[in-house]
Amino acid sequence: MSYLLPMSGLPVPTDPPEPGRAQPPIYPLQIGGHGGWREVRATPADGSCGVHGYPCEHPGIDVAGAAGTPVVAPESGMVVMAGDGASPPFVGYGPWFIVVLGQNSGRYHLLGHLDPVNAGMVPMGAQVVAGDPIGTTSSANHTHWEVRTQMTPPAGQTNVDNNMDPVAWLEMEGATSVLFWALIAGGVAAIWWLLIDRR
Repeated sequence: MSYLLPMSGLPVPTDPPEPGRAQPPIYPLQIGGHGGWREVRATPADGSCGVHGYPCEHPGIDVAGAAGTPVVAPESGMVVMAGDGASPPFVGYGPWFIVVLGQNSGRYHLLGHLDPVNAGMVPMGAQVVAGDPIGTTSSANHTHWEVRTQMTPPAGQTNVDNNMDPVAWLEMEGATSVLFWALIAGGVAAIWWLLIDRR
């Protein structure tokens, strides 16, 4: 079962995610009204631009969840950064944020606006499995989710250049998983056919 996201029109699974599989940080995935990928923010009414000034492009998605909602790791990997969002280059991601380096994709999942009360839930260097709780939402009532190529943008690139649409990443990872199992099933069927054919 799936539904279409209002911003992108992309189908997103609505069945509960399986532990260890790529998944949104808050389930079911709902994107806030001004929280779309690369949405242009012209004024503070559209949402924050951090320290960059207006207008700006939103480099991730804002996944809705009331304060205290569990936020989970979108991908299995390691916690490589955590902080309060008060120091460059992570200004504006507070009051607490976590970065998980995905073991399959090699991408960095930045999850911002977490509640600092749960800051010690997963320390730096901790290994996490997709679906493991890593924090809770703060009074911002959402978590900001970015899927970065590098932890910080290389020289000459903006934060938007260094990111991909998290929904596209989610679909790509899901499609890769389906393709993998389809190939395994096809291989087993071919071997079975060869064994029967030789009898």
